[in-house]
Amino acid sequence: MIERLNIGISRGIIILMMLCCIVLPAASTGEDQAYPRTVTDSAGREISLQMPVERIIVLNSDAAEAVAILGAADKVIGISDSIKNKPNMFPELAEKQSIGKWNDPDYELIGEIAREGDAIVPDLIVIGYTYPDKEYGIAGVQKGLSAFEGIRAVGLDFYRPENMTREIRLLGDILGREEEAVDFVSWYDRNVDAVKKAVAEKPMPRVYVEWSSKGGDLTTMGKGSGLHDMLRLAGGYNIASSLADSYPKVDWEWVVSENPEIIIRRSVQSSADGEMGWAAGPSQDGLKAAEMLNGVTSRAAAQTVDAVAKYRVYVVNWEVMAGLDDAVGLTYLAKILHPEIDLDPLQVHREYLAYLGLELPQNRMLVYP
Repeated sequence: MIERLNIGISRGIIILMMLCCIVLPAASTGEDQAYPRTVTDSAGREISLQMPVERIIVLNSDAAEAVAILGAADKVIGISDSIKNKPNMFPELAEKQSIGKWNDPDYELIGEIAREGDAIVPDLIVIGYTYPDKEYGIAGVQKGLSAFEGIRAVGLDFYRPENMTREIRLLGDILGREEEAVDFVSWYDRNVDAVKKAVAEKPMPRVYVEWSSKGGDLTTMGKGSGLHDMLRLAGGYNIASSLADSYPKVDWEWVVSENPEIIIRRSVQSSADGEMGWAAGPSQDGLKAAEMLNGVTSRAAAQTVDAVAKYRVYVVNWEVMAGLDDAVGLTYLAKILHPEIDLDPLQVHREYLAYLGLELPQNRMLVYP
């Protein structure tokens, strides 16, 4: 009797489990979610989506990378000049309709390409930077599109490390690409954690980062800048951390007095051959980087600075220092500060490019020397 009762209970449990498998819903996607629905962007704006997003206009390269990473590049119908000018980075998007400059888009043109027949189907979003104090911030973009009912502007930055994973998850939710977002976030977190582990308990070298030196005026990166947080994660101490501004102006005498152990000179110089990074070895790229480095080491009293005396001055390609690829930049940065750690920036870079369907060209560099 007891055995039959146990068998009956076991069968009942099995049947109940089978029923649960049948009735439990699958993970939601953009297509099976209820519409209209509301999401909150990084500017704190509530965006009402009337139907699944099928068309996208990206106003900057960070947004373009995010869309491509999530496998939704085929939904893009319009791009800004900053994307058009990077055909090697965005081969799928290079021939898309240009809508003007990233900070001065042609709203009439956006409205025109958004139309299907005589109406605008509300399946289109425009992704741009939040920039709350700028006319070309996302609130200004929505204002510029106010004449075109159905187009929604979404503010996502993709360059602030503290918001990176939240923003990619939100875009995944908007586009119905949640699994792709989770996969990328897992990769991103894994590589950031690898850096943290590698530099834990390491002494923190004093670092001076030079943002620019136009006209002899030096600008560094202070506490409010994105690189300040990256330096901390990479195991370095920013000598400008006590200065008031995010990008404070300093003079060289101040740098000498602070005596940094490492100097990093930012460069946004594109490669002479149009490829990503710079050509390694003897090349025009190398000559330009050497000229920039010598511009630092030849300054007055430079040889009294530890970084110069010990040959720890570097020119860094800034392409991977801000944006969704900052996990790549963080790995390069940690290796600069702590050459002995067991991290492979090139491998991390290859993995990131694979999300974009790209390969890292041979014999390239992002750090000189």
